Amino acid sequence: MSFPESVQRLARQRARGTCECSASWCPHYGHCRLPANEFHHKKALGAGGDDELANCQFMCKACHQRAHTTTGELGRL
Repeated sequence: MSFPESVQRLARQRARGTCECSASWCPHYGHCRLPANEFHHKKALGAGGDDELANCQFMCKACHQRAHTTTGELGRL
Protein backbone atom coordinates (compact mmCIF):
# COMPACT_ATOMS: atom_id res chain seq x y z
CA MET A 1 0.00 0.00 0.00
CA SER A 2 1.20 3.46 -0.82
CA PHE A 3 1.27 6.64 1.23
CA PRO A 4 -1.14 9.44 0.23
CA GLU A 5 0.38 11.97 -2.16
CA SER A 6 0.31 14.66 0.53
CA VAL A 7 2.43 12.49 2.86
CA GLN A 8 4.81 11.62 0.02
CA ARG A 9 5.28 15.31 -0.78
CA LEU A 10 6.04 16.18 2.85
CA ALA A 11 8.45 13.24 3.20
CA ARG A 12 10.32 14.38 0.07
CA GLN A 13 10.57 17.90 1.48
CA ARG A 14 11.75 16.67 4.88
CA ALA A 15 14.42 14.45 3.29
CA ARG A 16 15.42 17.07 0.72
CA GLY A 17 15.39 14.32 -1.91
CA THR A 18 17.93 12.10 -0.17
CA CYS A 19 17.67 8.72 1.55
CA GLU A 20 16.72 8.98 5.22
CA CYS A 21 18.15 5.59 6.17
CA SER A 22 20.54 5.61 9.11
CA ALA A 23 20.27 1.93 10.05
CA SER A 24 23.36 0.33 11.51
CA TRP A 25 22.94 -2.72 9.26
CA CYS A 26 23.40 -0.67 6.09
CA PRO A 27 26.93 -0.24 4.69
CA HIS A 28 26.92 3.57 5.00
CA TYR A 29 27.94 5.55 8.08
CA GLY A 30 25.16 7.75 9.47
CA HIS A 31 22.49 8.83 7.01
CA CYS A 32 22.77 7.27 3.55
CA ARG A 33 22.08 10.52 1.61
CA LEU A 34 21.89 8.84 -1.80
CA PRO A 35 19.05 10.13 -4.00
CA ALA A 36 15.80 8.65 -2.67
CA ASN A 37 12.90 7.41 -4.76
CA GLU A 38 10.90 4.96 -2.59
CA PHE A 39 8.71 5.27 0.50
CA HIS A 40 8.94 2.86 3.42
CA HIS A 41 6.57 2.20 6.32
CA LYS A 42 8.79 2.27 9.43
CA LYS A 43 6.14 0.20 11.18
CA ALA A 44 4.35 -2.11 8.73
CA LEU A 45 0.62 -1.65 8.24
CA GLY A 46 0.10 -5.27 9.26
CA ALA A 47 1.90 -4.58 12.53
CA GLY A 48 -0.32 -1.63 13.39
CA GLY A 49 1.50 1.09 11.43
CA ASP A 50 -0.30 3.81 9.51
CA ASP A 51 0.06 6.04 6.45
CA GLU A 52 1.02 9.14 8.44
CA LEU A 53 4.19 11.19 7.89
CA ALA A 54 5.73 10.02 11.17
CA ASN A 55 5.64 6.43 9.85
CA CYS A 56 7.03 7.32 6.42
CA GLN A 57 10.68 7.09 5.47
CA PHE A 58 11.99 8.24 2.07
CA MET A 59 14.71 5.82 0.94
CA CYS A 60 16.99 4.90 -1.93
CA LYS A 61 16.18 1.60 -3.62
CA ALA A 62 19.12 -0.26 -2.01
CA CYS A 63 18.28 0.77 1.57
CA HIS A 64 14.58 0.10 1.02
CA GLN A 65 15.36 -3.38 -0.23
CA ARG A 66 17.63 -4.03 2.78
CA ALA A 67 14.86 -2.82 5.11
CA HIS A 68 12.65 -5.62 3.81
CA THR A 69 15.30 -8.35 3.83
CA THR A 70 17.11 -7.81 7.14
CA THR A 71 16.09 -9.15 10.51
CA GLY A 72 17.49 -6.16 12.41
CA GLU A 73 15.65 -3.10 13.63
CA LEU A 74 13.99 -1.47 10.63
CA GLY A 75 13.53 2.09 9.55
CA ARG A 76 15.14 4.01 12.39
CA LEU A 77 15.55 7.71 11.70
